Amino acid sequence: NLTLDGLTCGHCVKRVKEPLEQRPDVELAEVTPTEAHVTGSASAEALIDTIKKAAYGAELSHTKAKPLAE
Repeated sequence: NLTLDGLTCGHCVKRVKEPLEQRPDVELAEVTPTEAHVTGSASAEALIDTIKKAAYGAELSHTKAKPLAE
């Protein structure tokens, strides 16, 4: 899961989704203006690089830690 920056419309989403899905190591890319959920074997760094080449920002999403059991 990646957090995206700079996407403001459907065209922006398409400009990120298409290059991600064209990668041979990506099976599926679900992209919204704020997030990308990608399945496949690509590394996060490779995905971020692909998004940056499309002129948008991206970083690895940080999942919230689960609370410790008492």
